[in-house]
Amino acid sequence: MEFLVVGLNHRTAPVEVRERLSLNKEQLPEALSAMNSHGASGVILSTCNRSEFYTLELPEEAASAEAGADRVKQFLVERFGISLLDVDRYLYVYRGYDCIHHLFRVASSLDSMILGEEQIIGQVRDAYEAATTAGTAQGPLAQLFQQALRVGRRVRRETGISRNALSVSRACVEMAKSVLGDLSSSRVLVVGAGEAGELAAEVLSLSGVTDITVTNRTFQRAEELAASLSAQAITFDGMPKALRESDIVIGCTGSPGYVLEAGLIGDTMAVRPERPLLLIDIAVPRDIDPEAAQVQNVFLNDVDDLESASQASRDKKVKEAEWAEELATDEAQQFRQWCLDLEALPTVIELRDRADQVRSLELHKTVRKLNGKLDAEALESLDAMTRAIVNKLLHDPTMFLKERKGPEELQIARDIFHLSEEGPKSPD
Repeated sequence: MEFLVVGLNHRTAPVEVRERLSLNKEQLPEALSAMNSHGASGVILSTCNRSEFYTLELPEEAASAEAGADRVKQFLVERFGISLLDVDRYLYVYRGYDCIHHLFRVASSLDSMILGEEQIIGQVRDAYEAATTAGTAQGPLAQLFQQALRVGRRVRRETGISRNALSVSRACVEMAKSVLGDLSSSRVLVVGAGEAGELAAEVLSLSGVTDITVTNRTFQRAEELAASLSAQAITFDGMPKALRESDIVIGCTGSPGYVLEAGLIGDTMAVRPERPLLLIDIAVPRDIDPEAAQVQNVFLNDVDDLESASQASRDKKVKEAEWAEELATDEAQQFRQWCLDLEALPTVIELRDRADQVRSLELHKTVRKLNGKLDAEALESLDAMTRAIVNKLLHDPTMFLKERKGPEELQIARDIFHLSEEGPKSPD
């Protein structure tokens, strides 16, 4: 079997495309089951910057370059109600080593919009655990994701890539600073009290903002977050009033649709036309209707606009990134070799067993013909010599099978040596 991933991310697709293939934690079990029903049992990794679908490509699909990918794409069409023509050009497909290397880079935050951000390794872990619970990540896939998590932790431990790293939430606050300067006197509304909202609110507080309002569909969660930051919590019904009083609004819910419609933003600005409103939407799917940007004195940024913060982070960590890339690449090569050795092992064992059967049979015939002319010491020497001959003859074939050989080479070896057929018969 071969590892396979079909996906898109912030480099291949804009947010308006990514949000069409996004899933939240509550949707994962059903999506994993649906993917499994398409013959693509695997793991789904869905974040604000990527949606990736990992599975195993069957051996019989090796002859068709797109067979396994087509199964995943058909799942995407049916699960998300999309036209493949609309999204196919944004998708990437990686197999084998390329898939392994990609996932190791993802877990190491090397493929993140913001280099070194710490949320991704938790998101990879959550994706794997969801698939494990659903029973869709077993065997090789489980080993792949377990190793990816180990690699991600090693990269963070041995390099400085995560030192003073930004998160998406922190980056959005940095963006607000770049637009407005000192935020200490700004009134901020955080829409969403999940992980992203909590991080954003904490960074705002650390940045000197004292007037923070938090709202969430579950009001209790908004109250808990507000209490931890000496902020104010309001219900969703209180948003219109809070909007009229805010300088900055950060959207970070997990809602499948717009939480802030353009009409609501328009009504807000109608009563405060001279006071600018900065909207920062870091949710995928987006929380804020993009049409809100057309309202006078409204400045809207989404998650894709954080690229400048990402580049600044990368510029500061060139050496750390190079070292992290080397580690991820080395780990991917080792894991790929381990997989190939594992695939070759049954053939190697069977080949050696078959050779030893032939050796034992011919040795038995020779000893019988000599009719007791050899003593015990001579028989032991003869047995050792035949074993040595077999080992020397099989050394090169064994190494050949272990050195990055695919199913085709393994099958050729099985055909040449008639493996899986009935071995030589024992002498009478």
